[in-house]
Amino acid sequence: MPNIQKTRGIVLHTYPFKESSLFCSIFSENFGKLNLLAKGVRRPKSKLCGTLEPFNHSEIIFYKREFKEAYTLSDAFIIDDFKSIRSSPLKVAAGEAICEFIDKIQVIEEPNHQIYTLTLSFLQRLSSGDEDITGLWTMIMLFRLLKFAGIEPHLKDCVRCHKKVIGDPLLNFSISTGGLVCENHFDESVIKIDWQGIAPILNVQKNPFPDNTDIKICRELKHLFEVYIFYHLNGLTLNSLKFI
Repeated sequence: MPNIQKTRGIVLHTYPFKESSLFCSIFSENFGKLNLLAKGVRRPKSKLCGTLEPFNHSEIIFYKREFKEAYTLSDAFIIDDFKSIRSSPLKVAAGEAICEFIDKIQVIEEPNHQIYTLTLSFLQRLSSGDEDITGLWTMIMLFRLLKFAGIEPHLKDCVRCHKKVIGDPLLNFSISTGGLVCENHFDESVIKIDWQGIAPILNVQKNPFPDNTDIKICRELKHLFEVYIFYHLNGLTLNSLKFI
């Protein structure tokens, strides 16, 4: 028998199914990532029309059945459609980049309240924040999400010998070993990073979303992130990052 469930969730991704339906990936508060089939949602008169736009925060009702790869969406109600984000192409790309990464790293039905609240908080900040800071905030958020992919970079000291790493201001970051390295553990995957610029930004405990609009720092973080996930997540790339 079908088990009717209700939860709040953030729409990560949708794609068409047949003529009038959608498959949608939603990161929910209570169940983690869900694959749902929204039947008839693409019809003009569908009551669900507009509720499944990317990064919508919605309340959803679905039928949970055993041995199903995708459950059937019964109803959805928008809590916040983040209208101010949708008025800016750059902010839209930012929201889509975060959703794309979560969709690609999370397995089905693995609840994680930290990801849910962190993503919702990011979207709320992005909605009210200045467009100039969008790129940097996006990269900071992506680095924070690396923790949940199991590949959080080691940035305190040398990842191998744990000695203090000194730079002036460039430091060695080893892609293969996943963190800073001293000169004694230099390897062929090392790239140089501007630590004076990046360190305060990545210190999210003291400064979660800094008001720094340095484009150079944003580009450096983006390059580091792309190379890092490509190496550690089996060649993973984010299409949405092209527009950040």
